[in-house]
Amino acid sequence: MSELNSTPKLGSYKTLPMNQPQPLLIWKPKGYLSSFGLSVLFLLMTLLLLVSLSRIIALPGLPLSEWPVFHTLGQFGAIINHSLTLTWVPYSDRDTVIYLLLLPTAALMISITRLTFGLRILGYRSVLIAVGFNEIGIFPSLTVILVVVGIILVLRPTMDHVRLPLYGRVSIILGITSCILITSLFMGSWFMSEWVWSLAFFPVIILAMMAESVARTLDLETARSAAWRLVWTIIIALILVGFMNNPVLVDVLLRFPELMLLQVLAIMLVSEYLDLRLFQDWHNTIIGSTLSKFLLKATHNTVRKPRVAIIRNRSFHGTIGRLGPIASDKTRTESIKHLITALEDAGYFVKVFEGDRTLLSGLRKFLLPHPRTGIPGGMALNLSIGIQGYGRHTHVPGMLEMAGIAYTGPDPVGHARLQDRLNLFSLLQQAGVLVPRFYVIGDSNPSFFNLNFPVFVLPRSDPDAAILVKNTAGVSKAISQIQASYDQDILLQSHILGSEFRVTILGNQHLECLPLLRINAISQQRECPALIEDQLADRIRDCAFRAYRAAGCRDYARVDIRLNADEQPCVVGIQVQNIFARKGSVAIMIEAAGLNWSKFLRHIIELAATRTGSELSTKLSSDTYDNSSSVNPLIVDYSNADSHTIRAR
Repeated sequence: MSELNSTPKLGSYKTLPMNQPQPLLIWKPKGYLSSFGLSVLFLLMTLLLLVSLSRIIALPGLPLSEWPVFHTLGQFGAIINHSLTLTWVPYSDRDTVIYLLLLPTAALMISITRLTFGLRILGYRSVLIAVGFNEIGIFPSLTVILVVVGIILVLRPTMDHVRLPLYGRVSIILGITSCILITSLFMGSWFMSEWVWSLAFFPVIILAMMAESVARTLDLETARSAAWRLVWTIIIALILVGFMNNPVLVDVLLRFPELMLLQVLAIMLVSEYLDLRLFQDWHNTIIGSTLSKFLLKATHNTVRKPRVAIIRNRSFHGTIGRLGPIASDKTRTESIKHLITALEDAGYFVKVFEGDRTLLSGLRKFLLPHPRTGIPGGMALNLSIGIQGYGRHTHVPGMLEMAGIAYTGPDPVGHARLQDRLNLFSLLQQAGVLVPRFYVIGDSNPSFFNLNFPVFVLPRSDPDAAILVKNTAGVSKAISQIQASYDQDILLQSHILGSEFRVTILGNQHLECLPLLRINAISQQRECPALIEDQLADRIRDCAFRAYRAAGCRDYARVDIRLNADEQPCVVGIQVQNIFARKGSVAIMIEAAGLNWSKFLRHIIELAATRTGSELSTKLSSDTYDNSSSVNPLIVDYSNADSHTIRAR
């Protein structure tokens, strides 16, 4: 017996090689550029360096041009020096020109900071802040930044509470920022302070963008992360201000404007060869940990919550066009408010996504992997059933597999196997699991007359469309109805009239199940735990475990079983979608086990996180989840069954 909320052991066959940390190799190309692209890059850089060298040789007062080896190069440089220079720009206009010349320099510095050193900053806002520093001075600029950012952060929860859209939120921040700067004009006039007066001349757009960026980082991560990003952004801005006011550097850029293009090429070189992220995990060092704890204490913030994306299908309109069968309304994901609340109570940061064509763009921003190792940065709880087309249940898992996003439940092949009744029942039969009698029929196949009524008529790969019929005429009518909507084989499945049981299984290598649930054949009332003999309960669980293994399920599944005329368990279906209803069978089994949705979902998330190698399960703080509950005797552990009972995949 093992506790349901304990972390299962990681099976070696489940670990994805791509998620393993790789040794850091200096100068190893990342493959962003092709061999031809790299050749062109080095050729252009060599030509630009030769041009700059020729211009230096041709500068007056340097004797290099008189040397025979440099004479021709010096003549070429002299020609360029007369035409390719900006020293003629009037001093009154030089500030604007210098800003433009320094933009590639700033971009190169930010690229090195982020890619090579792995320090996280607020994008390219350091360039804008440097302009503001240059306008009114460093100390007044820092003051107005802290005031504006502080006020916006105080007001941000209110704006979030009314759920303003992005443009509305940014527009309000822009308006508030301008009001703050105008207020500084009044205060400067009232107190006769030129310093306070100067605050109003800090560029308002820069402040608004800065405040919104800090607030967004605070929402998605932590106050500690937002503070560190702001600090590094300001440090980069201070360095850029030093460049702007360095007369030697300014003179070089005015004389050699081709250096702008050289810096652009250098950015490409950094991206290809120096994307090392050396200090990406600097906070794990002793110094970084100490500073982080200080910031954590100063900001009164908790550890960043691990992220879970819930993927569902509430709307069937997120497609480019219409193609193939459309999912029926009854397959839409039911209310998931109870799941969201449960996951939040378990310590997760939760966001809901539609399983349509917009999915990957949203997940790309929400579930960021580790930049060097590629280890998944969160988990997707896949509740999608697809929108349209054939194999719609596999569409979202296929997208997640392609994008490298960790998710719960079966992979695309597993979903296809579960939806294809012919494939599923054949696999179960090979594993020695009893299933209902079934036939695949065609226009000239009368074998269905050998089945005892009632029978189910259903598309081979869409069991949700099953129709229960009681006579031959009903079969023909059902076949015509299904053929009109589904271009696939039609399956006839005998309806077993015995007692119905539902078994919820959790696990991968190590399996557990919740208490058995029995459905009364007449009243349809659900009884859990099922009041049956222990021997029958063992046979039902053994049948369910065999089916779970044979079908290749992972993380969780609900196995539906009926007793045939000989009182033998017979698997009539395996469900992984639309089984988490607030008052459904799984909910009743969870309650009977003495658990709640938070612990149940937490266990599923950790099973998937362990299986995929995700860091998600290790990020939860100990105070967000109770691991001290005792083992419930109603949760059946299947880890000690003999090898003939459990068939490894």
